[in-house]
Amino acid sequence: MEKKEIRHLAFEQRAALSRSAYWQLNDDLLEEIKKFDWKPLRCINIFLPITEKKEVDTYQILSYFKDEQPHLKITVNRSDLKSKILTPILFDYENTVLVKNKHQIPEPLYGKEWDIQKIDAVFCPLLSFDFKGHRVGYGAGYYDQFLVRCKPGVIKIGLSLFSPIENISEINPFDVKLTHCLTPQKTYTF
Repeated sequence: MEKKEIRHLAFEQRAALSRSAYWQLNDDLLEEIKKFDWKPLRCINIFLPITEKKEVDTYQILSYFKDEQPHLKITVNRSDLKSKILTPILFDYENTVLVKNKHQIPEPLYGKEWDIQKIDAVFCPLLSFDFKGHRVGYGAGYYDQFLVRCKPGVIKIGLSLFSPIENISEINPFDVKLTHCLTPQKTYTF
């Protein structure tokens, strides 16, 4: 299936979710996240959700990390919309001020830039993924560029409210595969 069609179907699938179904899927996904072994990691980069598009509620994940994995440093990205470069900013639970950019993505207004080479795992937003670890995002390539700049061996974790599709046929040379994808039902490892 081609990415344009996958995006269309993914948006329809999200839009069809009732409010209660959306929150139940997020709760189930959080249970799957709790099973992951976070102890060896020191720094995680996490995206903040575009709530208008019913993205995974990563605020729940942040609360879990704060309460149950306090050893983790957390970074969130600030976007340069012209260059399509994401810059990791150290997230402070009490002091980070978030503002929405023109795409409705919450970003830190200010904060300490973090060395991308010190990030151990990156949560990647996606619309869909397949059984081989390929993901379909919004199509701008922000995260593919970000992941290429990360250290070799960085863990690339997709978060999806839905199960994988069989196959994404349209793969580009610059597409970066996931190492894992967490869903409300299970964790996929690639």
